[in-house]
This record gives sequence, C-alpha cells and structure tokens, in this order.
Amino acid sequence: MRDLVLVTGGIRSGKTAFAMSLLSHRFGDRWLYWATGKALDAEMEARIARHRQERPEGVATLEAGLGEGITSGILGAGGEREGWPVLLDSLGFCVLETLGDPEISSWMDRLSELLSTRQGPVVVVSEEVGWGGVSMDPSARLFADRLGLWNQRLAREAQAVYAVMAGCPLRIR
Repeated sequence: MRDLVLVTGGIRSGKTAFAMSLLSHRFGDRWLYWATGKALDAEMEARIARHRQERPEGVATLEAGLGEGITSGILGAGGEREGWPVLLDSLGFCVLETLGDPEISSWMDRLSELLSTRQGPVVVVSEEVGWGGVSMDPSARLFADRLGLWNQRLAREAQAVYAVMAGCPLRIR
C-alpha cells in the first residue's frame, strides 16, 4: 500500500469492506477509522450501526465531519498514533457538509494539503457519481458535480485508485 489510496464505487458496492481489508491485511487493527456520516434519520442510524459492527475490534474510531476531523488532528500529529494509517469514510459526507459553503474549494485544498503532508497511509472511500444520469434536482446536481470534482482531484493525487462493483475491486491505477 502506498501513501494515498482512493476507493470509489456505488452505494452498497463493498467500498468500505474493501478499504478496511486493505488496512487490516497490512496493519491488523493498528489504524484509525474516520467516519464522516451523520445520523440524520432512522435509516442512516441503521447504516452507521451496521458500519460500527463491521469494523474490526480494536480499530480506533473518530466519528466526525470534515471540519471537526481536520481540526482534531487525525491527519496530522497524533501522539501515540503518529503515522498510523487512516481510513476516511466517506468523501461524500465531506462534500455534503460543505455544500452550502461558497469557499468549498478551500476545504478541498485543506484536506488535500493534509493528505499530502502526513506521515502515514490514508485510504479515502468515496461514492462514484459519474455513472449516473444528470439529476433534475438542483441540489443533487450540485452534490454530484462537487463530489465528482473532489474524486477527480484525489484520483490525480493518489498512488492507487480502485473502483468497487458488486463487491469486486478493480484497480484503475
């Protein structure tokens, strides 16, 4: 595994399971899981609960949005966890958090800078929005456009990029 890996795919495609397997295979339970999802309704609460159960026992977890995650230092110096690998799950929730912010590009710049300067590997899980049609809803179009741009940027910066479909990872680069 190299320093930055992007894992993308559709909803329920197996992205997170594959990303966790990359880290667990190499590092056991000595890595950090940064969960960015928010429980806004009962269905999301159930998804988050399922993800918690699927995480390997002993893996350190930060459940925080983009802003809180960046300021917590999870991608920077971390004391006893300095240099530990990080799984950021998911970039889509980071985009949702910043969707109404006119300075959205500054958030991407901050995240990109942290990813490029940290000492340990990072695996970023992101939803693939480029395979669907153009939504009729303006908010959905804005989300897809922004997430698509963030995915492209991270893919350019990543040493490895995977697409996961039906639980099968395909290494793109």
